[in-house]
Amino acid sequence: MIHALHISVLLLLTAPFVHAQTDTLSIDSLMIKQKSPYVALLKPGQKYLTLDVTGRLGGFQRHRFFPNEEIKFRYKGRKYRETLYAVTDSTLILILEDPNTFLDEAVHFPLSKIEKIYVNRQIPFITQGTYLFPIAGTLFFVADVVNLSRAEKRLTADARALKAPAVMMALGAICYKLSFPLYKINKNNRLKVLETY
Repeated sequence: MIHALHISVLLLLTAPFVHAQTDTLSIDSLMIKQKSPYVALLKPGQKYLTLDVTGRLGGFQRHRFFPNEEIKFRYKGRKYRETLYAVTDSTLILILEDPNTFLDEAVHFPLSKIEKIYVNRQIPFITQGTYLFPIAGTLFFVADVVNLSRAEKRLTADARALKAPAVMMALGAICYKLSFPLYKINKNNRLKVLETY
């Protein structure tokens, strides 16, 4: 009797897990369900924007911008940071609010007139350094001022203690430049429109 009770309890506890194993999604279904921006890759013939960057020493990188992803660029001296709506052969399309009517409208930006593209690269530890190094430098400086002021009974700072915060701020700036590069569109950095297949 106790043995049958143990088996019944075991079946009741494991039944939900057995059912969950049979209810898995394919990669395509999972991307659609999570509304991933890479769903565009599933449809053949979907156009997307690429930025081909040729380095000074011969390296090559390709940054891809799919519809429904955020894109950041400079066009005629004005900076835009919006969701990419669509891409045609020679333009990219954003949905922007008309300042006169306050209604959304599709605005076409010719690729030949785009001046700069801002890229967001998530590099482990370096991207976090963009804000952690300046915070650490500021805390180091504040701690030095507080400790020195308590010892001398007046608000003062040691000039030698400015070196470490300055180095940390410089490291934060270097990490920022590596994580969020700015590319001027020229013969080395080209915008292209490609299609999925």
